[in-house]
Amino acid sequence: MSEIYHDASKPHERLMFNVAIFHFLVPAILFGTENLWLIFSISLLGSLMMIGSIAYKAYNSHDQTALVQAHWKLAWKRSMYLLGAYLVAGVIFGIGSFLLMAQADESMRFIQRSVLGWFALVPISLTLIALIVLEGSALVQSRKGIMPSEMKL
Repeated sequence: MSEIYHDASKPHERLMFNVAIFHFLVPAILFGTENLWLIFSISLLGSLMMIGSIAYKAYNSHDQTALVQAHWKLAWKRSMYLLGAYLVAGVIFGIGSFLLMAQADESMRFIQRSVLGWFALVPISLTLIALIVLEGSALVQSRKGIMPSEMKL
C-alpha cells in the first residue's frame, strides 16, 4: 500500500523540483552572467518541459489508481497557475516595453526596462510562494493516501 502512496507523491515532488531547480537554483547559478536572456530562457524552457511532463502524466495515467490519477491532475491544475503567472508577466513586460519605446534617452530606457523587469516578476514570485505552500500540503496528503478534496474522481 505504501507503493501507491509513493506514486501519489511523485507529481507533487516533480512540481516542487521544478520550483526549486528552475526558479531558484538555475537563476542563482546564472545570475553572474551578462546575458540575462540566458537566465530567463533556460529557466523557462526547463520549467515548461517539467510542466509538460506533468500534463502528460495527468492525462495518460489511466493504468494508475484513482488516488494517483487525482494527484497528477491536481499537480497539473496547479502547474496551470504557474503558466498563467508566466503569461501575466509576459504581458506586463511586453506592454511596458512597448510604452518604453517612446523614451528617447537610451540609458533611461535601460533603467526603466530594468525596473519593469522586476515588476513583471512579481506575479511569478507570488505564484511560486503559493505553490510551495499548496504543494507542500499536497505532498503530505499524498504520502498519507488522502484523496485531494477538489479532485475526487
